Amino acid sequence: STFLMKCASPEYQVALVGTIKAGKSTLINALLNYELASTHITPETAALTKFKYAEEDFVEVSFYSNQEWDALWNSASNAKNSVFIEEYNNLGADIEKPKWIDQPPQRLQFSDRAELKAEIERRTSSKSPQHYFVKEVVVGLKDFDLPDGVVLIDTPGLNDVVKFRSHVTDQYIDRANAVLMCVKSDKLEGGELLTLNRVFKNTHGKVDKIYVIATQTDTLPNPEEDWSAQQGEWTKYLKGEDYFGNVGLVQSNLIPVSATLFSLLEKYRREEFGGSRDKEYRAFRSILMKYGIFDESELGEQFATLEDMTNVRRLLHILKTKVVAKYKDELVDGIVRDYDYYGSKIKELMSKKRTAQEKFIADTQKGIEQLQEERNRKLNELQEIKESQQELTELVKRLRSEMTEAIDAAMEEIRKAQ
Repeated sequence: STFLMKCASPEYQVALVGTIKAGKSTLINALLNYELASTHITPETAALTKFKYAEEDFVEVSFYSNQEWDALWNSASNAKNSVFIEEYNNLGADIEKPKWIDQPPQRLQFSDRAELKAEIERRTSSKSPQHYFVKEVVVGLKDFDLPDGVVLIDTPGLNDVVKFRSHVTDQYIDRANAVLMCVKSDKLEGGELLTLNRVFKNTHGKVDKIYVIATQTDTLPNPEEDWSAQQGEWTKYLKGEDYFGNVGLVQSNLIPVSATLFSLLEKYRREEFGGSRDKEYRAFRSILMKYGIFDESELGEQFATLEDMTNVRRLLHILKTKVVAKYKDELVDGIVRDYDYYGSKIKELMSKKRTAQEKFIADTQKGIEQLQEERNRKLNELQEIKESQQELTELVKRLRSEMTEAIDAAMEEIRKAQ
């Protein structure tokens, strides 16, 4: 059934992975050029979210089965961090549980983008008790800027304390066609390197499908100079055998990105700021100063240059021209591989079933033969009993006759004696 569904709706999966607060959702919003993914991700807001092309905007929500929920709850219960269960109890989520667990998917269409965003937040917000039971959210967008069949996937954090959810991300790293590994640009130390190594191991040697995205470059004190220095340090590690294995792949697949700045520039272009007291506008002005723009009047002539420096459009161009350029061929190849895989599994299953049936038949036949032998033995015993009974009957008759004769003779002797 999984294979047939994949044939009906094949997906070229581009998975965004990373630790919590690494900037995955902010990057997705920049690539979509609209704020739809939640940018307040915590260990409690970890529903897998897919974005894809559709003729009409929609949200489709699927929920955990009873078995999946039990596995998730056990994982949360065994975790050292008790935040998940504490928040779960505080929100009274257990009352909501019967409404969603093991329920069929729900799909809603939207003509208003704000309502679409509200629905996504309702299903994924940590303030909503029902988000605990959401397994996956699929968002269809009619203005999605990638080909039909290409899916951007926002995954749970790799450092999620609930291992069940981080395991979901591990699975997507393995089977995704491309992986955008988001790492905060301010450092690449032991913890980040271990996480990166974990991602590279999950690709089973297909390291060229990984793009390491150095996120939030706008948070660096001096973005241009600081990243230039950081890039050299990152390359030292990423060219190693445990990662890309050569400098060439590092140069092409290591991309610094400022998704926040890009989105703020777009808001400025669309005149969506709410005035000088707008919190986002103040953050925007603060970032501009890091790039040497102290007066908004200077922004006009540097707008395009600054937007290029965010690298969001460059990343989108790479996705279109390099990553998904041959996506249809790869989808077909993937279906062929899956066909061979599922075919071999079915043959293996049928072989096991045939062996089991043959054993059952042999055991049954053996049982019948044993029953037949037992029946014959019982019949022989019965025959022997009948013969014994006949012999005893004849013996009794003979004894009775002899005793009668003896009694008669004795009586005759008695009469003579009288």
